[in-house]
Amino acid sequence: MHKDMVNGDGLITQCEFREAAREDVPKIVDLLNETIVEVYGQILSEDMLESLMEGDQLSSDVNNSWQNMIVAEKAGEIVAVAARFNEMVGLIWVHPAHQKEGIGSVLLDIVEKEIKKSGYGTANLACFSDNGGALRFYLDKGWRILCEEKDEKAGALKMVMTKTLTSS
Repeated sequence: MHKDMVNGDGLITQCEFREAAREDVPKIVDLLNETIVEVYGQILSEDMLESLMEGDQLSSDVNNSWQNMIVAEKAGEIVAVAARFNEMVGLIWVHPAHQKEGIGSVLLDIVEKEIKKSGYGTANLACFSDNGGALRFYLDKGWRILCEEKDEKAGALKMVMTKTLTSS
């Protein structure tokens, strides 16, 4: 689908972006399980984190939606994943060890282009309000906040964001 081999300070080196395949499901679930505490530990309650990690919810979610996912692979290892559902960016998840390398930006660009190609003029997403790094990332990429609302399932506030998609 897309390869980046940019060399420079903090930029992608030899990363392949491609549509997820069924055989990627265990690797995607591992990526999420390995990093969920680091990513959401300060946002979600301990009970919520435990239910995500110990139950089959993550595995079930990935099994039900891998067809909507794009993965980023470095040296055969999945280091990031993105998902979209119609006009909704469902997920941009980059392993903390690979953040600030430009991988999330490339994934978001790919997802935005797919949403636009599907006929939508705007894209939407939700991001936990306490996830300052992600909020800054989306704002820097041209997204704007529509509202803040409570995610009842997660027990945390989230920002609902939107972006008008332009032709590129």
